[in-house]
Amino acid sequence: MLPLPFCYTNCMPVVKVLNDKLLAGLPPGTWVAISEDQERVVGTGATIEEALRQAKETGEKNPSIIGVPADGSALIL
Repeated sequence: MLPLPFCYTNCMPVVKVLNDKLLAGLPPGTWVAISEDQERVVGTGATIEEALRQAKETGEKNPSIIGVPADGSALIL
């Protein structure tokens, strides 16, 4: 039996544990843009678009977007 080929067309992203201090004090419902190195908040807003706009204005090219829900957990997009 021949082995099946195994390859990726794109690199898999490196997932780091998010520093919970980045989200400290942010109200529920806030969308947060985190820098590519996951060390800084580069945008916030009531909408994803607003957080992304702020991130782009700071020069961030690939921010992660995180939603802060009411129960204290985070939704990462």
